[in-house]
Amino acid sequence: MADGELILKLDDDTARRLQAAADAAGRSVADYAAELISGGLDEDWAEDLRIVEDYRRTGASYSVEEAMAHFHSELMAQVEKNR
Repeated sequence: MADGELILKLDDDTARRLQAAADAAGRSVADYAAELISGGLDEDWAEDLRIVEDYRRTGASYSVEEAMAHFHSELMAQVEKNR
């Protein structure tokens, strides 16, 4: 990789999907892919990686319903606290 140049090899389906998305955005494939990669690198992955490590270590996971019930419970506790 010299001067930021990178060559990626994509399977046919991924290349087709990338081309369609770039076309829909009115961008070149190279510009659109660069934007996607840059955006992905800007994410803070620390919390996600911690969650994955916890899962690997404990095997514990929660359903969406359990997570939403917990969220709702915490939200209602905050509402009551602020009254």
